Amino acid sequence: MAAQDRITPRNLYLYLVCLIALLVGLFAAVQLVQSAIGIAYPDATADFGWTAYTPLEEASGYLSEEQTNDVQRRHEIKETVTAGVTLLLAGGIYALHWRRAQRERSLPVAAPEVPAAPPGS
Repeated sequence: MAAQDRITPRNLYLYLVCLIALLVGLFAAVQLVQSAIGIAYPDATADFGWTAYTPLEEASGYLSEEQTNDVQRRHEIKETVTAGVTLLLAGGIYALHWRRAQRERSLPVAAPEVPAAPPGS
């Protein structure tokens, strides 16, 4: 094992942050795609987030189909913006920590200082 390949607590921290940022970015990208599909092709149900999931036939007394699609599109647009911001933040955190990890890996490892022998020995 080369001296530059040693695992230090700081390198371990940097690589763990990179891994977590990659995972968050992956989930945000999946959510972004799902939201974009939801905007383009609204579901045939009235989905108001966590509060209700009602078949369209039952919701017809409350909202028209057009209003239901508008509500769902607004919800999906909010989800798209949230996923996009999450993806940007995770990407920035990943890039920052990855560059630091690579910079530290390329630095030469300093030799440990050996204390001088006491005088008169």
